Amino acid sequence: MTTTLEQVSDIVVAVVPDLEGRIQPTARLGVELGVDSLSLVDIVVKIEAAFGIAIEDNDLDGLHSVQDIFDLVQRRQ
Repeated sequence: MTTTLEQVSDIVVAVVPDLEGRIQPTARLGVELGVDSLSLVDIVVKIEAAFGIAIEDNDLDGLHSVQDIFDLVQRRQ
């Protein structure tokens, strides 16, 4: 059974394949992983579809790491 954190990580890797094997929950999306704003929006759209949740635009400012995305998913489920 895949955990929510693993699903979130898989979605990030699906959007930015170069990150496979480098994703740690605390890795910063922009600084350490090189996720740009367009990729972040793509990640958010896929997260919304995968988990059946809505993520507001103002939530994007708080998404700095994979853990932040995971925490947001947990709060919305």
